[in-house]
Amino acid sequence: MKERWLPVGVIAGVLFVINVVARWVAKGIDDPDTEATAGFVALGAIGLVFFAMALYWGRVRPWSRVVADLAAAAVVGCLLSILVGPFLAGESPFVNGAGAFFQQVWVYGAIFAVGVGLGMVGLIAFAADYRAKQLKLFAERTKSHPRRV
Repeated sequence: MKERWLPVGVIAGVLFVINVVARWVAKGIDDPDTEATAGFVALGAIGLVFFAMALYWGRVRPWSRVVADLAAAAVVGCLLSILVGPFLAGESPFVNGAGAFFQQVWVYGAIFAVGVGLGMVGLIAFAADYRAKQLKLFAERTKSHPRRV
């Protein structure tokens, strides 16, 4: 159990740290455009974490497990980032209203979908995913044993 959930927890922690650092950086910036840029950079970094982990795990695990593990990390990271992150930056999670709160949830979900989706497409395009490796091994095995007549 530790082998499966420890990496998921580490990824959730990394996502939370990226979010908190971005909040601290954005809090120290007075210009709204630069503040928005810092937020976009943080969202890009979170997307890169999902993309990189989809590439890494997609080579050695079935897609159902990759998506489930990354979704679990996304949910925990999202909840920590939305509920605990604002307190670390000196704000309240609901200071901008419920609409902004739920917007953060949807944006996190979209970043998860795009990051993992691009990782999956990349692995499938280069036939480097877990299923392609299984099919290649099956083809090599059946080719080495001719069919009886």
